[in-house]
Amino acid sequence: MGEFLRELTEGTKLWGTVDVSSAGRSMWHRDRITVYPPGTTSAERRALHFARNWPIAGAVIALLLMIMLGGVWQPEVVALGAVLLYLAGFLLGARLTHGLRNRVRSLSVISMYVHGVLEVDGNASLLRETSAAFASLDARRRAGEVSPVQYEAEWARIYETLPSSRVAVRA
Repeated sequence: MGEFLRELTEGTKLWGTVDVSSAGRSMWHRDRITVYPPGTTSAERRALHFARNWPIAGAVIALLLMIMLGGVWQPEVVALGAVLLYLAGFLLGARLTHGLRNRVRSLSVISMYVHGVLEVDGNASLLRETSAAFASLDARRRAGEVSPVQYEAEWARIYETLPSSRVAVRA
């Protein structure tokens, strides 16, 4: 139960996130890996997870609030309250992650078909290598093959291979 709650509030990976998204029928595909700075605490991971998930979670909460209170209070008051709650979530997320966001590193690769030819924007090989390195590190952690200090040292080594700016590196 403890691991489930940790994953719910902090995410499934200690080191960051992996996002895979696509639109339409293979028109484009984006892979993004986001790596938190080594030493990121549980509280910082919870804050980053909150800020990352608030746009959808906040919209659902605001909608539920409007449904539940719509028949009790004036519709204008309920709508204003829902909007203010939604905006407050963004402000809270920004405040909680202010010092950390600039140190988070991410790498995106976008694949798209242009006139029937696959175009790749981003460093696909670095993304694959980084994902594989973290997958191996996580597997060794679950198997008890690395200590917490070794885990963090390897996390730091992988983190340092990623570009420090948010500008995508061309392959």
